[in-house]
Amino acid sequence: MKPFIIGLYAVFIIAMITGLTVAYRNAEGLVEPDYYLKQNEWFRQKGEERQLGLEVKRPESIRQGSNELTFVLTEQGTPLSHADVKLFVGNVSNKEHDLTIAIRETAPGSYRARVSVPLKGKWLVRMDISSGKLNTSRSWFYDVN
Repeated sequence: MKPFIIGLYAVFIIAMITGLTVAYRNAEGLVEPDYYLKQNEWFRQKGEERQLGLEVKRPESIRQGSNELTFVLTEQGTPLSHADVKLFVGNVSNKEHDLTIAIRETAPGSYRARVSVPLKGKWLVRMDISSGKLNTSRSWFYDVN
C-alpha cells in the first residue's frame, strides 16, 4: 500500500510540474496586461454613460451584402449631436473582412453608415462614441444568414 501512495504522490508532482511548465511557456492570452486598470476605466465609462443617460438605438439586424446602418444616440432624451463616432464591423471567425469607418451624422443624434457584409456567420458591430463629455463603446453581435 505504501508504494502505491508514494507512486500517486510522484504522479501528482510530475503532473503539477508539467502543467506549470506548459502554462509558463504558453501564457499568451491567459492574463490580460494591466487588467485592473483597464477594468477601472471600463467601469468609469459605464458610470459616465449612466450619469449622462446615454441610449443607443441600433439596427435590429444586418444581412449579407450592402447594409445602410442607422444608429440613434440620445442623452437623457435629447439627441447627442456632433459626436465623433466610429464603427467597427468584423466577422468573429475571419479577420480578413474587418472594417472600421467614421460614421456621419445625418440628423441631430442620428448617425448613418453604409457597410458591406460579404460573408454569412456571426458578426461583431462595435460603436466607439466620443464627445466632450463622453468616451465609450457599445458592442453587439449579429447573426448573418
